[in-house]
Amino acid sequence: MPMNNRMTDLLNKIERRIGTKMLHLPDNLAKDTWVEVIDGDTLDTFSRFFPHKIRYILGPENKKFRNTYIIDEDICNSVKILGAGDIDWHDFSSKAPAYQLGGGWGTFDLLSSSYDAEDIMMTQMIADHVSVFSNGIYVEYIEPNMIKLSGIIDHSMLNFLTKIPISLFVKHSTNLMTIAPTKMETFEELAIADVASYLYENLKYYDGIETVFAGTDMKISDLQNKAERRQDIVDKLKETYVSPANKNQPIMYCIN
Repeated sequence: MPMNNRMTDLLNKIERRIGTKMLHLPDNLAKDTWVEVIDGDTLDTFSRFFPHKIRYILGPENKKFRNTYIIDEDICNSVKILGAGDIDWHDFSSKAPAYQLGGGWGTFDLLSSSYDAEDIMMTQMIADHVSVFSNGIYVEYIEPNMIKLSGIIDHSMLNFLTKIPISLFVKHSTNLMTIAPTKMETFEELAIADVASYLYENLKYYDGIETVFAGTDMKISDLQNKAERRQDIVDKLKETYVSPANKNQPIMYCIN
C-alpha cells in the first residue's frame, strides 16, 4: 500500500461506515475536510496513549546547563513531542564494554575476556550490591523542549558523556504509517466517532427544517449515536495503554 493512500483508505472506510456517500455534503463538510478532524482530534488523543517512539541523541550541542538539555528546534518543528523515555542503555553500553562490566549489565564475552571465575563472581556481587540502591539516571521531560537527567545522587559520569541515546515520544504522522496494524482497528473506531461528531454538530441545526418544497430529515440521530461512542473508546484506551501491548509504556502495576 502506498504511504499516501492509508489516509485515503481510512476516509473511504469512514464514509462507508457512517453512510454519507449519498448525502452530497457541502464543500465545507466534504470528505476531504475530515483529514483536519482526524489530525486534530483522533491523532492527538490516540498518540497520548499510544505514541510513536523515535530515537534521539543528546550531545554537547544540546546541553544548556548542568544535566539539562534542549531538544533541537528542527525536531520540535517537524514533530509534536509528547514526552521522553529512558536512556537506551543497551545501545550505550554496547559501545562501552567497561560500563557493562563495572555496572553489572550488558553482555559478557567469555572468549575474549581475561576474567577468571573469581572476577566473574565479584562482578555479580557488584551488580547485586548496586541493585539494592536507587542509583539510576532518570529522564525527565520538561515542556516544551527540555530534557533533564536526574537521580537520587550526583552522577559525575554525566560530565564526560558526549552522546546519550534516549527515546522521544511523538504524535503519529498524518499518513498513519507509524500506527501498528494491530492498533488500527481501535484507531479507526475513534476516527469514525470523531468524524460523526464533526458532521453531527454541523448538521443538527438543519435537520427538520420546513421549506416550501419539503421538510429535511437527514437521520442525523445515527451520526449522534456513532459520535457518542467516543467516550467509550477513550475509556478503552485508558484501560489498556499500560499493558504488554504498549511497548512505549512498559510499566505494569499489580494491585492486591
